Amino acid sequence: MTLTVLATLVLAGILGPVLASPKKMAIPVAVGEILVGMLLGRTGFSFIPSGPSIQLFSSVGFALVMFTAGSHIDLRTFRDSNVFRRSLKILFITGTCATVIGRSIGLISGISNWSLLSLIIFSSSAAFIVPLVTSRQANQGIAVLIAHVTMADILSFTMLPFLIEKQNRLSALFGSLTILICSYLLFKLLKNANQRGLIKRVHTISKAGNFGLELRISLGLLLLVSALAVKVHSSILVSGFSLGVVLAAVGVPRRLARQLFAISDGFFAPIFFVLLGASIDVSATFQNAKSTILLFLLISGAFVVHLVPAVFKESVRYSVASVAQMGIPAAVVTLGLANGALTRGQSGAIMLSALATLLISSRLLKIRKGDA
Repeated sequence: MTLTVLATLVLAGILGPVLASPKKMAIPVAVGEILVGMLLGRTGFSFIPSGPSIQLFSSVGFALVMFTAGSHIDLRTFRDSNVFRRSLKILFITGTCATVIGRSIGLISGISNWSLLSLIIFSSSAAFIVPLVTSRQANQGIAVLIAHVTMADILSFTMLPFLIEKQNRLSALFGSLTILICSYLLFKLLKNANQRGLIKRVHTISKAGNFGLELRISLGLLLLVSALAVKVHSSILVSGFSLGVVLAAVGVPRRLARQLFAISDGFFAPIFFVLLGASIDVSATFQNAKSTILLFLLISGAFVVHLVPAVFKESVRYSVASVAQMGIPAAVVTLGLANGALTRGQSGAIMLSALATLLISSRLLKIRKGDA
């Protein structure tokens, strides 16, 4: 990767915040970054080359995006038994509907691995939804929404590595279990260090000397566990997401949160989303009838699945808003293109449907401050 290409990727990512700035547009940052990636990549001018250095930056960005998704998982959400029961009910309803609809979409579109389609339309995005609603006055509707998308994220990210593998699922299972065990041991280690005041001591030293030790340690652990994930035939998805959950459970210091935001949202995440957009060939989606049908079926299926809880007296607005999909479709396309599980047309359909859900969900959550 030349410095010119790297500079182009970084500057292109600025389009995300530019489009997100006007309040009336309510376009999520990731949407703008993916769109400009499409313009520069296969769909548009084919400016972005391929190569090991491009793949390295994309992999680090993928790990950080998954890490950010995991860091929005707050397990304390489930302390309220009523909220937990309602969220579990929603999860069961949406899961059942997603299984049936995903199977139907698979038959119509010709995709044999229909379970992937079920997972996509079942999934939600805590990393996208939680920041939008936590600033509002807390009520049970918001609590249920957060608990629901949190549980959907945990289940989706846990299941995806096995569903995306066409072969060697046993190796993927062993690898993922290895990473989860490592993450749990790391959680116990960090929790013990926190209780003994070691983390606070490192924070004090880092702040006094402007060393950025918290960020260095966090990134070092993330890259180390991600390297282990590749070695044991697991996925960077599992390592990034699980470490994000670990840090959220231990408690991320405000200073570290700002540092992670800077390195992720300021550099690697935009590069990842621009490269993701560049890998998508929209023309391949619309040149193939089945891929075009898949696009509209995924959008329709996602809204049907997430609207069902409203029949059981849940908030209509929050039920539909929970349709927002970002992490899972991005992971499905990234992994699916890498192992040949998806065609270019199918990948384009999945990402375009995800962008549609993000746009509609953001409108529903930003249109007014009152709660439905």
